[in-house]
Amino acid sequence: MAGTKKKSGAEVPNSKGGCRGGCIKSIFLVYLLIAIFYFGVHVYFMWQPVGNPDGVTQQVMNAQVAGVNIFPAVQAYPMAHVAGRTEIMDGRPIPAPMIKERLRLAVERKYPLTFREEEINAWLGRRLDVRQGGELAPFVKVRGLWVDFKQDQIELIIERELPWGKVHVTSLFMGFEQGKRGFTISRHSCHIGQVRLPGGFARLLMPAFVNLAQELEDELKPYYSMRINDVRVEDGKITLDPRLPDERL
Repeated sequence: MAGTKKKSGAEVPNSKGGCRGGCIKSIFLVYLLIAIFYFGVHVYFMWQPVGNPDGVTQQVMNAQVAGVNIFPAVQAYPMAHVAGRTEIMDGRPIPAPMIKERLRLAVERKYPLTFREEEINAWLGRRLDVRQGGELAPFVKVRGLWVDFKQDQIELIIERELPWGKVHVTSLFMGFEQGKRGFTISRHSCHIGQVRLPGGFARLLMPAFVNLAQELEDELKPYYSMRINDVRVEDGKITLDPRLPDERL
């Protein structure tokens, strides 16, 4: 009997230890599966076209637990907010401003210059011939490059047509903050498909926008040479000001 008790006493700790280790592994596996599922949902919606979401998509966007959205980054992306896009896509002409010449005069004569959103979009349409590169080139077509001006924010938008005729969007949100010595620019978020992502993910989109900046280098010279000392972004318009703060009184 003594031997039996000793054997029983030796087995109990091993049984408890095995249960504890097994429970931890099970909990870890559950959390891992939830994380994979959560990440997979966002990857799926990153490839979804723009426009009004279907019933299933809307249900995912509206899903809540205790009044909190489960997928706050999944957001519909209508294109109606881009001024001038509909007219340009339909072939209805919008006068494109002579940005280079007007910037040169504004810098020389020291006065602020304002452009409306639809003017910039019309100018981009005439100035650039944007094409899809890389491995996706045979399957994806670039339909347009747009800007959307909101208070203290510029959204740069690349619109693409997918093989099945749907429209996909990637965009970069640039924030403008005013300071005593002018302004600062920051990448604070981006939008891919139907997903709004923090600024860190904007690195995935930067090659395309860097190529854009290089193509527009001639027009951006007044900014790079610090002759544009202030940029004010408001709803539907942008103002470039070459004057120093003490010259604006």
